[in-house]
Formats: sequence, C-alpha cells, structure tokens
Amino acid sequence: MQYTSGRVRLARNLKSIPFPSRMTKDAAQNVIDKVWEALSASALKDTLKIIKSEECDKVTLMSLSEKHLLSPDFLKGTLPRAAIISEDEKISIMINEEDHIRIQVFAEGNSLDEAYDTADKIDNLLAEKLDIAFHEKFGYLTSCPTNAGTGMRASFMLHLPALTMSNSISSVLTWANKLGLAVRGVYGEGSKARGAFYQLSNQITLGVTEKEILQRVNLAAEELIKKEEMVRNTLFENNRVKITDRTMRAYGILTSAYTISSDEAFSLSSDVLLGISLGIIDNVTPKKLLDALFATMPATISAAASLDGTDPISRDIARAQYFRENLK
Repeated sequence: MQYTSGRVRLARNLKSIPFPSRMTKDAAQNVIDKVWEALSASALKDTLKIIKSEECDKVTLMSLSEKHLLSPDFLKGTLPRAAIISEDEKISIMINEEDHIRIQVFAEGNSLDEAYDTADKIDNLLAEKLDIAFHEKFGYLTSCPTNAGTGMRASFMLHLPALTMSNSISSVLTWANKLGLAVRGVYGEGSKARGAFYQLSNQITLGVTEKEILQRVNLAAEELIKKEEMVRNTLFENNRVKITDRTMRAYGILTSAYTISSDEAFSLSSDVLLGISLGIIDNVTPKKLLDALFATMPATISAAASLDGTDPISRDIARAQYFRENLK
C-alpha cells in the first residue's frame, strides 16, 4: 500500500476585491460573509461548520493544519480568515489564505477523480452565487501566477520507503520535474520529507484542463508505485533479515516506548508500514497506523491530552501512550 491519501485543491477569487495580500479587514470580512452565505444556501449547509481564526485558539488551528485542513500560511495571516470544514473532515474551504477561496477535498487511497468531482460541485455552487474572477485567456485569476488557469492542484501522499533507502529519491525528483510535477515533503512546498512520506502534485495549472491534470498526476503516481514495488521487492530479497528486524524493532518501540518524539513517530511508522506491506507485521492495518500517526502530531495530541502545547516532554509521553494503547 503506497497511497495514503489524495487531495484536489481549487483556488478562486472574487471580482473587484483585492487579493488577500492587499485587502483591508472590512474586505476580508466581506469575503468570509459572502462565501458562508453562499454555502449556507446550498444542500451542504448541514454538513459544514465555519471556524473563524480570531475566535479559535492557536493549538486548535495548529491541529487543523497538521491534518492538512489548513495550510501553514493560513496560520500566519493577520486579516480575518475562516475555514469551512465538513463533519467528516473530507472538505476544507479556506477563506482569505493566499487567495479568497481555496477549496480542498480529500480522499483516501487513489480516488483523485472522486475528490475532484466533489470539489467541482462546490466550485459550481459558489459560482452560482458569487462573481468569480475569470479571464478568457488566463482562466481563473489567482494571487500567485503559478496557480492561474485551472487554479487546480491535485496531489497524492505516497509512502516510498524503498526508493528512500536506496537513495533513489533524487532521481525521482528529476523525473517528476520533467513531467511538470513536484515531489515534496509531507506538508507540500517548503516542507521536508518525514519518514518516507512524500507529496506528489502538479506544477502546471495554465494551458491544461482539470482532466489532463488528474490524468498526469494519476499516471505519475502509478509509475512511482511501480518503481517503489520493484525496488522494494529487490531490497527485501537481498536484505530479508535486516528489513524484518528493522520493521519489527520499529513496531516494538511504537508499542512499548515511554516517550516518542514527532520525528521519531514518522520514522517508526514508516518502517512499520513497510513491514505491513511485506507481510512481516499482520496485526495492525495501514489505516489504523496512519490514523495513530496523525492523531499524535504535536498540536493534535496536545489538544487531546489537554496539554498547553509548550511542554515537549509531556507531549512525547502522551504520544507514546497513544501508540501503546491503540496499536498493541
């Protein structure tokens, strides 16, 4: 299992209102009101809730960012911002981040098409009620020119331990760039790789259609997975004892350690996930493992354990306890 999740993001802006980088507080609040009003009049209204940045504590906002429901840039803003999030956390609509509206839809596994269909429906709902900035030649107008055109980013979170162990990731980066794609860390642009988890996404949004972007990302993900499986099988055949020991040690630490740091949790979880895929570890599912990993991110575990978020030792103890209780 190399797929962990997929995401489709659409960037949209309203006509006659400056981009967020040049907005006033009144204009920012106006955008929030307009978007929320439009969605409140739709069939989605009962499944959505609005979270306003000025009414939410920092730990909660950071926890939402750890779940990819908010971007790191969303947390840095000083203007009024809001996020409209579905109950199942499969939909997140950021308001006044880099653009007025950023629609995000998440899907487990390799169902990018499903995520796009949902995002497209939300986009159409908003377009019925709002005056969206669009140019006949340049498509949807965005704060950053690299997002103009479709305004769409499609991405997969992939687990590539064998390519990482064999030091083949650099060649993967070169290969992806030639296809107009990017391979980045867990939290996208500017983030580092943690464990062996990577984000694959399109870089080109202008001059292509949404369907072409989906096809390109899907095909690239399938090719990467083929490469990963080929290298993984070879590594295991040649290093069966070492890899078996490595994955079982990782599982042993996750299920018995008294403290575990966030970076260590990513590294250990990556090794355990590798062990699951090779049939070495069969008493925990990939979903259960990944749910535990993201439930123990710094702000998320701090909120769950009622910590103030400033004591890393207490946080590491709470994280280890969570793994012990949920994976054994």
